[in-house]
Amino acid sequence: MFERFVKDARRVVIHASQVEAVELGSPTIEAEHLLLALAGDAATPAGRLLAENGLDHDGVCAALERETDRSLAAVGVGIGEYALPDRPTAPRRSPRFAASSKRALERAVKVAAHRRDGHVGAVHLLVGILRADVGTVPRALAAVEVDRVALLTRAERLLD
Repeated sequence: MFERFVKDARRVVIHASQVEAVELGSPTIEAEHLLLALAGDAATPAGRLLAENGLDHDGVCAALERETDRSLAAVGVGIGEYALPDRPTAPRRSPRFAASSKRALERAVKVAAHRRDGHVGAVHLLVGILRADVGTVPRALAAVEVDRVALLTRAERLLD
């Protein structure tokens, strides 16, 4: 699948898998790790678009934290009542791609194929992530009052 990914998209996937997921102590690479990697790369149009919408790396982290707090509150756990596990000092093994990231990557490839683009870039990845109607990323964006559909429309325009 990755043979059509250009440099900026490969950089995002590698950063998501080797930095974001690992630093958060996740055994899997989720769509939110891809979004964090995109948000941390202001050199790409996708990263700039996210930053323009208050979603630089810190903004995405804040959105994800708010979503976690809201999800825990929904099941009766208050903020401060839970302890996050200690981050591992050395990963036991490399994180594996989870369903959310696999679907985001597949959607990015489909967007590129539908447009007849000969490559998959960082903006394709952003579109693939934002096209999810359910999951952590849409809930996190809603938690910080970011209009996911409007952001998706702007990302799709970057592809033109």
